Amino acid sequence: MAGLREAVKDYQDELQAGIAWVAFWREGRSWHSDYIYLETDDTLTPEDRGRLREIQEKDPAAVVLNGYYCGYLGEDMNLAELTAGVRRHYENGYNNVADFIETHDDTLPPELLEEARAAAHDAGLPFSEKPYRDGEDFNPYVFDGSMSIEDFELMHRMMNEERSKQMSETFSILIDSRSRFETGQPGGEWLSMPTTTEQLHAAMRSVGISAENPQDFFINGFANTEDCPFDVPLSVIQGSTIDELNYLGKLLEMQGDEDRDKFAAAVAFKEHAGSVKDLINLAQNLDCYWIYPTVRTEADYGYYLIDELDELELPEEAKKYFKYEEYGRDAVQKDRGQFTEQGYIYNNGNTFSQWYNGRENDIPNEYKVMGFPEPERPDPDKLEKDEAAPEQEEPQPGTPTGSPPQPRPVNPIILTADKPAEKIKEITDRLEQGITELFDSERYKEYLQVMSKFHNYSFNNTLLIAMQKPDASLIAGFNAWKNNFGRNVMRGEKGIRILAPSPYKIRQEVEKKDPQTGKTVIGSDGKPVTETKEIQIPAYKVVAVFDVSQTEGRELPSISANELTGDVEQYEYFFAALEKTSPVPMGFEKIEGTAHGYYHLEEKRIAIDEGMSQLQNLKTAIHEIAHAKLHDIDLNAPEQPDRPDRRTREVQALYPCFYNVDFLYYLP
Repeated sequence: MAGLREAVKDYQDELQAGIAWVAFWREGRSWHSDYIYLETDDTLTPEDRGRLREIQEKDPAAVVLNGYYCGYLGEDMNLAELTAGVRRHYENGYNNVADFIETHDDTLPPELLEEARAAAHDAGLPFSEKPYRDGEDFNPYVFDGSMSIEDFELMHRMMNEERSKQMSETFSILIDSRSRFETGQPGGEWLSMPTTTEQLHAAMRSVGISAENPQDFFINGFANTEDCPFDVPLSVIQGSTIDELNYLGKLLEMQGDEDRDKFAAAVAFKEHAGSVKDLINLAQNLDCYWIYPTVRTEADYGYYLIDELDELELPEEAKKYFKYEEYGRDAVQKDRGQFTEQGYIYNNGNTFSQWYNGRENDIPNEYKVMGFPEPERPDPDKLEKDEAAPEQEEPQPGTPTGSPPQPRPVNPIILTADKPAEKIKEITDRLEQGITELFDSERYKEYLQVMSKFHNYSFNNTLLIAMQKPDASLIAGFNAWKNNFGRNVMRGEKGIRILAPSPYKIRQEVEKKDPQTGKTVIGSDGKPVTETKEIQIPAYKVVAVFDVSQTEGRELPSISANELTGDVEQYEYFFAALEKTSPVPMGFEKIEGTAHGYYHLEEKRIAIDEGMSQLQNLKTAIHEIAHAKLHDIDLNAPEQPDRPDRRTREVQALYPCFYNVDFLYYLP
């Protein structure tokens, strides 16, 4: 059991000099004391306020005293006098703990606190009951009870988001349109990496790129950032995919400042910087390099090795005569290192692992953002319903009532490489991209139209033509038009890039074969006899061809059959043949809406709209027969996992239409 004298003695110096406030209270017959400090604005900290409330609960008569501010106390008093002064305060209720808390408490009343808390939450912000004080160091990682758990977690989410924004941009690419670029239009939209599908689509739309013209899309610029200052040629960026670039951006985003500097130095080192694939692997193999940021010259390296690493134990006197620069130069040659803007770097010999092999499947799905936005079309519901159509002038006799469609300009594939092999890689990369773009959009109809005209072309070249000039009808090379057809390519026309065979021959030592048995001839030494043969190696090159609409000169002879008109000769025989081919009955009925026909899955029949032309009847019949044969399903089956989606079904049903009937501009 402690007496008041002992409690005063514990904090005699603080009480005498007035350098702290000291609380005194009783628990039973024992006296206790503790000191507190007020903030510079004369308020209690939340911790001290809580401590005083605990003391108040134990002893409501507790007092809080300071020798400088309170009477009956002084710095010239001895222990007995101080004890008497404290007792007088306690017994008379001077400077009671409750009054002290009220005087020095700057917290708001409960009703105001709740009002402020609600306002903060409405604004999406965390709320703290602890008042803000100028100059106070706030530690967001210490939970002091002034926030709810939910507010504390919200604060940290916001901190992480802000940190992510500050660190997110690792480099930028310039999204551009080939057609705009070719015509000299300024523009392009910078896109920060890493990105999202929404941000990518917004950048594409700003330069006029959509699913209708994916062949126009290309990357026209690259810029690094101050936080991630690596530098590579633009051709490296252009030779990659958006998903690869986003993957790289995500990897760099997760790096700290030191790793980003090491990455930039390693890129300058050029061991693994020839492609974005290399950069992706490099970002995950930085432990294969040592970097010394403060070392910028051979002399720096010499001093670092001797003075910092103690590579040689030299007496201090000897160091004055030591040739640090020469020593550093020899070390650089031994390391095969390089000085960069980020410091001295060299390969330390650790194993370099290939995490990414350049395959699309190797890119994590959460980093894949590539896709083209659907074209923006006006909302028909927002158009003026009652807007009067402009009056049309009566056509004059002999005046054509409509103009033929104008040829579409070529959207050329721009190749940046100089070497033939690199050009082949560029155009095959565009082909791979084009296949994805084609069947992920509504442009498959254009491809089918081109395919119906160029039966003798490979799939790759047909797709290349469709990507660059979907309305092409007859193509040939520059000299072929001039020499074989008497036509010249018009000035300013751009070529359509396709692949042409370009085999070459080499002489090679091969094993000699017996012409009768086909077996290898063995010499007297027991080894196969060899001979030199000329072997043809298959290869391809990129060439430019032109459509007939890009030429002028001698008229071409008609090489196509007459177009089908509204009526078809021997229509009845054609239709009867189709009825026999159809796996289900066909009939005519009035169909509401714009559909020309349909295949009824439940009743297993084909319906064709009444009142159409004979040509339209045949077209619709062919299309619906294709649906009936390819896409019939059992409606009672629980699942149809292998059934194609609607877009694929329409592509499949369109094929027979293109190869049996001139089906341009028709889509049921």
